[in-house]
Amino acid sequence: MYDAAGGEYDETYQLLRGKRWRDLPVVEFMHGDTPIPDLSPEAFHYDMPALLIASHDENIDVDLAESLAFYLSPASAKQTDGESPHDDTEGYNHRVSLFTEGQLAVITRVLEEYVARGWETQNEIQQTVEVLRHNTNDR
Repeated sequence: MYDAAGGEYDETYQLLRGKRWRDLPVVEFMHGDTPIPDLSPEAFHYDMPALLIASHDENIDVDLAESLAFYLSPASAKQTDGESPHDDTEGYNHRVSLFTEGQLAVITRVLEEYVARGWETQNEIQQTVEVLRHNTNDR
């Protein structure tokens, strides 16, 4: 689920190795070096429930919710300016296409809760949910 190349030296790989999603050490994972982009599409799909659940914990920093909303958003696929421009639209579409209708419903509720808490804007979340629905329905 995670690229094992160089795994013995990779902190994120070592953190995830052998863990079920329910046992994911979310705080340690999120404080790693850009952990979400390092996940394979299957790992992204598999570990997202643990990350979403943890994002509602009062002891978790709001940065977790912002990171999750960003990586669920199509905005994460393209960076046209800055130090490292990229276009990973195909990878993003593949990652989110793995979500089931049930997962999409939960993700939508969580993102709407982010709006209610003032962590994200309605417009940003609405755009994300529309793209997620489109990709999930295309299967």
